[in-house]
Amino acid sequence: MLPNTQAAKLIAFEGLDGAGTTTQVRLLAGRLRPLNAVWVTQEPSSGPIGLQIRMVLEHRLQVDPATLAALFAADRMDHLYHDDGAGSSDAKGIIAHLRAGTHVITDRYYLSSFAYQGLTLDWEWLWQLHAYALRPDLTLFLDVPVEVCLARIAAGRGEHFELFENRQALTRIRASYLTAIERLRAAGERIEIVDGNAPPEQVHAAIWKLVTATCLAE
Repeated sequence: MLPNTQAAKLIAFEGLDGAGTTTQVRLLAGRLRPLNAVWVTQEPSSGPIGLQIRMVLEHRLQVDPATLAALFAADRMDHLYHDDGAGSSDAKGIIAHLRAGTHVITDRYYLSSFAYQGLTLDWEWLWQLHAYALRPDLTLFLDVPVEVCLARIAAGRGEHFELFENRQALTRIRASYLTAIERLRAAGERIEIVDGNAPPEQVHAAIWKLVTATCLAE
């Protein structure tokens, strides 16, 4: 992975489905905006490859695990490097925003690939797929019990569950996340585990402390 050499920071949120990443992205962006321009994004992206991935997650398209991993990696490269020169913020990727001095907060990034696709695919192959990905300045993993995540998903979407949203899969994915975090930390990544089972404002307070210590203090 490549280091971010810009002054603006790339912050990634990760967690199981239902962990509350979207809420925490919104709270952090709102607190950062008075200090600096902020662009909020997510993966899968809204680009053409991201739309294909969403079809897979929603059971409208079937692909094998290696193909899905390759789709995620391709979507991530487009998410990073896309810049069609238009004035619209949505027409520019992560790197273009960072170069413009804008902090970027993404709801999911490549830790998700290592956790989800790493369940069945070779780690080194996944690593090579991300050789030209930009390393986040800080990754925040919201750790929430599987039962709580499932309850939140059901409350938000009823019985509409996506590909990995079942108890067995989420239990395995949480363990895979923790393994991936250890390996990426050993490779020099800044990844912090945050208790996401507290009230949202309390979780945000813990996140803000980490962001100010690891990103804004530099």
